[in-house]
Amino acid sequence: MPPLRRRLALGAVLAVSLILAATMLRLALEWRQALADLDSMIVTPAAIDLPTELPLAADPVVPADGTPATEAPVSAPPTVPQSVASSPPDEAPGLSTETLSVLLLGTDARAEDTEPTRTDAIVLVRIARDTGRVSMLSIPRDLWVPYAGGGEGRINAAYAIGEKRYGPGGGAVVAKATVARLVGVDVDNFVLINFQGFETLIDQLGGITVDVPEALYDPAYPTADYQTIEVRFRAGPQHMDGERALIYARTRHADSDFGRNQRQQLVLMAIFDRIRERGLLQQLTSLDDYTGALRGYVQTDLSRSRMLEVAGFARGVSPDDVLRYAIDSSAIVELRDPATFAAEPRALRRLVSQFTGSAISTAGGE
Repeated sequence: MPPLRRRLALGAVLAVSLILAATMLRLALEWRQALADLDSMIVTPAAIDLPTELPLAADPVVPADGTPATEAPVSAPPTVPQSVASSPPDEAPGLSTETLSVLLLGTDARAEDTEPTRTDAIVLVRIARDTGRVSMLSIPRDLWVPYAGGGEGRINAAYAIGEKRYGPGGGAVVAKATVARLVGVDVDNFVLINFQGFETLIDQLGGITVDVPEALYDPAYPTADYQTIEVRFRAGPQHMDGERALIYARTRHADSDFGRNQRQQLVLMAIFDRIRERGLLQQLTSLDDYTGALRGYVQTDLSRSRMLEVAGFARGVSPDDVLRYAIDSSAIVELRDPATFAAEPRALRRLVSQFTGSAISTAGGE
């Protein structure tokens, strides 16, 4: 090869090598930042003993004298049963087991809040590794339950009560154990997301498309500045940015908390569809943009390796494999004031058997 051609060829190889090296370096830096973001989200729940002897859907206790139900005195905690309490994140169960149950909690905590806030979105997600089945069970925020550790009240207060009673990390343990005792299913992990982070994620994804089943009108949707606005949604598919999607998921004056649970599931599915559409489960580029957007808004006891395993599992999940269930108006009994309503034991047993796949379900994606 003539010297000039040789120099040109070597120059081309060198240029390509430099481009590849720069690309790999950029990816490595992005991945390193993404891992740092994930690590910042991981918390270790407190080591607390919370008994789970109550059977599935125990009969509701109605205050006989009409006085408000109060929390029971707190006793010194011994050790934590492994089925309820969380191990350190690196020891958390993952997809090496047959199933993985994760409690999703949404809170509207504001920057000025100094006390733990209630979780107004509560969804239990169960992954069945061998069948590829994913089930979501929405729990109404006003459901009246006995709290793990003592006392009873609305289930959306379980997290805040745990934080106040046991300190940082106690909220996750109490919320998980309360839900586990309600449905009779072990809850392995939790993910708590601030609604502002939920909004930020959707905007980072470029918005989502939601097929709204029916038109909605809320004349008094509460805003962050403690005012109200009118909101409307037409029926049919529509693209929503983070703010619009959050309003759709949270508005309740147009229907009820049961309707809101269904809308929250629709939004979660739309987020999943958008993530699949953008190929974020298959590629690593720009991953740090998404983890960075969520940093400060998410807490979880899923370990870094477990998160990656779940992401890997999700690659093969079709939206048709995701079954949606909810404790709705057909599965509750009204309680005497000041209590609200409780799950009807037989209806809850049937629902949970479908949720876990131990009974034949016709839910499909509904």
